[in-house]
Amino acid sequence: MSGTKRRQEDRTSYISSTGLLRDRTKVNELIKMINDPLYPQPINVAVFVRKIVSYFEVDQPNKVTFACGHVIVFITSQVPYAMDLLLAELQRVCIYTVPKHIDYSKSAFQSKEDYYKMIGYREENGKIESTEACLKRLAYYMKLYAALVQTEAEGIQNPHGLKEGWAWLARFLNALPANVYTGVALEVFLQMAGFALFRKYRSQFRKVLKNISGNFLVALKAQGEKVKEPKLKQVTGNIQYYIEKNEFLQDPEGWKLQGSLLSGSMVPELDYPDSYHHPSNHSRYYQQYSSYY
Repeated sequence: MSGTKRRQEDRTSYISSTGLLRDRTKVNELIKMINDPLYPQPINVAVFVRKIVSYFEVDQPNKVTFACGHVIVFITSQVPYAMDLLLAELQRVCIYTVPKHIDYSKSAFQSKEDYYKMIGYREENGKIESTEACLKRLAYYMKLYAALVQTEAEGIQNPHGLKEGWAWLARFLNALPANVYTGVALEVFLQMAGFALFRKYRSQFRKVLKNISGNFLVALKAQGEKVKEPKLKQVTGNIQYYIEKNEFLQDPEGWKLQGSLLSGSMVPELDYPDSYHHPSNHSRYYQQYSSYY
């Protein structure tokens, strides 16, 4: 075995043995590995990005999600282009983090299955997964994105912070139709990031919520009555409850992690491998707020 290959295997074994990253010291160790001059940095960064994003194929506790946000911000402060790669990967697996929605058209897709895969469904054993499974994963990815945009780490500038979160919300309400996919995306985003957005934008955020109630939710309810989708009714009720009960005044569980980096929370083990939109008709009601991002 060559010395180079042995070092590669030793390095992979070391990262595996560190288990779950719990503090800034181990994040610093990870940065050293990413910057190891013996191996191409872009490959190291790609592995990190894919591992972080794949971790949210299943639900994670809020404290873990916020911890991942801190790790991402800390590492991208040292390797700036890593943020672009992470956002690209997140947008690849979940177009609603762009935000973007694609309407079905017979002329654009050879089959309904092709369309479903384009908006995020997966194929399992030759069959398209259920809508429920797709929506759950959509929610998990949105949870990570919402945590990321509000992450504040002492002495570190988040290159994709609340300004970008505010811009995401404006673009979402300007351009996306009300349906079960966008409803789930908005619900998760508000629940995770609404508190931080309200702290920064105050009265403007309240105006956003008023417009969501008077426009997006109205369209969502109409869509629910049209397609008779139980999930739409549930999502509509959840967003309405969030607004009416002023839940944005309460920080989400795990948010206080912002004050102490990682604070004993866990982010995923990083095992390195051996080698390497269409605008809707109802969407223009939010354009007056685009000047605030």
